[in-house]
Amino acid sequence: MREIWQHRPGRIYLLVLLVSIIGVLVVIAAGLLEIKILLLGFVTMPLLVGALFVIVWLLSYLIYFFKFWPYR
Repeated sequence: MREIWQHRPGRIYLLVLLVSIIGVLVVIAAGLLEIKILLLGFVTMPLLVGALFVIVWLLSYLIYFFKFWPYR
């Protein structure tokens, strides 16, 4: 963790992860998961929020570790 925090792109990576966690907590606290919406007939709000959360983490991981990782 220390190596990531001392690296500027690493700080941005950790900030993106923190913002995504805060975003999910805000969605839960606002009650948006209780909305009974079906997107495309089968995608519920909890599934959509969870999938977006995982996609953000996956993309940030791939970008940081394949483009900015200092120990290649």
